[in-house]
Amino acid sequence: MNKDNLSPKSKVLRDRLFGWDSPNQDELREIGTVEFLWGRLLDTILESCPDNREREQAIIHLESVRDWVRKSIIRGTEGANE
Repeated sequence: MNKDNLSPKSKVLRDRLFGWDSPNQDELREIGTVEFLWGRLLDTILESCPDNREREQAIIHLESVRDWVRKSIIRGTEGANE
């Protein structure tokens, strides 16, 4: 694929999506806060909920939320809704 054929908007979007795994120090601090709070919520679920399918689903969705929050922090807003 020749990136020169992409529109400026598409180039920005492509760079944002490919660059999500390179957090800077500020983003790492924010992610650390999210990870801490995420862990507390996970512990609460493990302590409060019986070991059943619903708890398993809650944990699966909690993992998904954590992953999307990380991506959101790192990707930022550049090109998100342009």
